[in-house]
Amino acid sequence: MTKYILFADASSPHTLKWLKEQAKHFDVYLISLNGYSKEVLNYIDKSKLFVLNNKVNSKGGNYKLLLKFFELKNIVTRVEPDVINAHFISSYGFLASLIKMCKPEIFLLQSAWGSDILVEPFRNKLRYLIAKYSLNKANLITSDSYSMSDTIKKIVKDKEISTFSFGLDKIDTQEYEKDNLIFSNRALNDNYNVAEILNWFSKQSDIYSLVIANNGIQRENLKNLSLELGIIDRVEFVGFLNTKEQDEYYKKSKYYISIPTSDATSVSLLEAMNFGCIPIVSNIASNREWIINNINGIFFKNDILLDNVSFSFNAVSINREILNNKGLFKKSIKELNKKIEESLNE
Repeated sequence: MTKYILFADASSPHTLKWLKEQAKHFDVYLISLNGYSKEVLNYIDKSKLFVLNNKVNSKGGNYKLLLKFFELKNIVTRVEPDVINAHFISSYGFLASLIKMCKPEIFLLQSAWGSDILVEPFRNKLRYLIAKYSLNKANLITSDSYSMSDTIKKIVKDKEISTFSFGLDKIDTQEYEKDNLIFSNRALNDNYNVAEILNWFSKQSDIYSLVIANNGIQRENLKNLSLELGIIDRVEFVGFLNTKEQDEYYKKSKYYISIPTSDATSVSLLEAMNFGCIPIVSNIASNREWIINNINGIFFKNDILLDNVSFSFNAVSINREILNNKGLFKKSIKELNKKIEESLNE
């Protein structure tokens, strides 16, 4: 059976999604620099889990990770994988590319997540060169939006890219009774512009309430801003939610809001569409791949008043049809694995 190392943050729900599917097709080993969620042990034996414990900073500056190279190389030598699939190009992907340099016979699958391609390479020349080197070493690259694939093509030429979202397991067919609730669950940091969401929300009718999930460095500042804006009684900060808790908020929320400055396809956007929320999103390229303004969602502007919003079509029905066509993770992984197996058999 094909040996497949998943080299990724084992505490991330995205990694769990990949592990859950790939464990059905390959003999999977998991190596993580960021600890792990106990849930991963539902899909692999603990003997196949390796935790190097060296926290990765998503904003970059991960030079100390090079100290883990020899430890990683020793694990790879013991396992003797056919495939290494590294997730997040600027950290895991760079270490995996160094392994590929030492062991060129291994098939290297590099999986880009978003900021590792859209932001990190353009901070300075060194980070650009790291991204370019990491991508050039890949046999195949995955990207979860066409806009990100276009950026990859600007960094490296003539590399095969498989473009698909880290999507859904299934399409929900239920109709949910919705409250006048707006749900935000992106990280509380600069890129996701949650302060701008609060300022916008302060102009909305008091029939609406706002739930802000997740954590981040701006959490306390955002709470203080809610107080200053006089909306603290309509805003609830609920912190990090597990999948079940998050799904409950999707089910009862009429609107979902996510206005990042830069992003690839957001899985949370697809989840919100699936549970019948009307998306309010920033007008960036990755969101335009899923949302048509005033048809199945709304492009965010500071002056939009929800009391004046109406749709000529059934946005929920449209969104589920879109998801069924291109948002199912299992379909995409099946096609990806076919490419991997064909390459290994050449």
